[in-house]
Amino acid sequence: MDSTGSTNADMAAFVRQGGTSFRLLVADHQDSGRGRFSRSWQDVPGTALAISVLVPNDRPPQDWGWLSMVAGLAVVRVIEEVGGADRSRVTLKWPNDVLVDLGTDHGGKVCGILSERVDGPAGPHAIIGIGINVSMGRDELPLPTATSLALCRLHHDKNELLASLLVHLDELLTVWLDTGTVRDEYVARCDTIGTPVRLTFDPDTIGGGAQAVEGIGVGVDIDGAIVVDTSSGRRSFNAGDVSHLRTR
Repeated sequence: MDSTGSTNADMAAFVRQGGTSFRLLVADHQDSGRGRFSRSWQDVPGTALAISVLVPNDRPPQDWGWLSMVAGLAVVRVIEEVGGADRSRVTLKWPNDVLVDLGTDHGGKVCGILSERVDGPAGPHAIIGIGINVSMGRDELPLPTATSLALCRLHHDKNELLASLLVHLDELLTVWLDTGTVRDEYVARCDTIGTPVRLTFDPDTIGGGAQAVEGIGVGVDIDGAIVVDTSSGRRSFNAGDVSHLRTR
C-alpha cells in the first residue's frame, strides 16, 4: 500500500473479520502508527517501511514475548545482509530496539517494533509491526536518538530490504513456532547484556511505586525477560524502558 493509518490496525481488523494465514502487509507511509507504551510512530511519506506480519499460532502465552525479539533479530540480519553493515556495528537493545553504531553522529535507532495478540473467529494470531527508517534525512527523524539507513550510508533499496526480511523472518519464526524461543541467538546479539543499564517504569509497574532501577544486564530469562544485577540482587523484568549508561 502507498499509505494507511496503521498496518497493525489493518491486520487486526482482518483477523477480527475471520481472516487468517501467514500474511505480510507493507506500506510506504502510515499516519497513525504506534510504538511500545502507546507512543506514536512517525514517518515521512516515501522514507520508511511500515510492515505488519500476521502469524497464526497456538503457542502458550509465556512464549509470545519472544516475537518482538524475532523481528529485531531479523532486522539485524537484513541490515548486515542488504545494508552492508559490519556485524559489530548492528546491535539489539532489549527488548527489540535495532541500533546502528558507526562511531559518528549518524548512529542510533533505525527500527521500531510492536507485537500484539489478536483473537478472531479463526483463533489466536500474533501481529508483528516493524517500522524501518529507510531514507529519512536528519531533519525528518522523529527523535534525536533515531537514524536511518541512508544517514548511516548503508544500502537501502526497499525491495531488497523486504525480500531479505521475508527470508529471515521465515527462518526465525519457524524456530519460534517449533520451540517457543530464539533465546540463544538473541543473547548472542543483545548489547544490553554486560552493559550498565537503567530501566524506567510507570509508577507501580513493578510494585512499591518504584520508577527506575539501575544495574548490569546479565542475561535473558526463558520467557524473554531481561535479567539485571541490581544493588538489591538479581531481578528479572518483562517490561520497562532501557537506557544504556555510559561508563567512565
